[in-house]
Amino acid sequence: MTREFIKAGNIVLRLADIERIDIADIEQGRMTVFHDGGKPLVAHDFDAFEILMLLHPAAMEGRRLRWAKHAWAFHNLVAHPVMQLMVWIGFKKQAIWLHDVTVPKPRGVRV
Repeated sequence: MTREFIKAGNIVLRLADIERIDIADIEQGRMTVFHDGGKPLVAHDFDAFEILMLLHPAAMEGRRLRWAKHAWAFHNLVAHPVMQLMVWIGFKKQAIWLHDVTVPKPRGVRV
């Protein structure tokens, strides 16, 4: 499935409308999204990493983000299965919230 839209802050934007992105602050979980005919948007944390992974995953390579050891384990092994169960029983909005709050954030820049 191809994604057509991204979320940056409180704005949902078509990927096709993005002109460029500034990833100078990606290590701090921030990026600026420049788009057709609009004020630049700042995406934070999960939104910023998701946009970068959709548009140009290789741009993350060489970045020196530091993550806690096994940071993704809880998210992948617990949150994803619980999220699926929640969707099946009709709690889609809460499942998406659970997903987003369990995505680990980088602890800083690796030296």
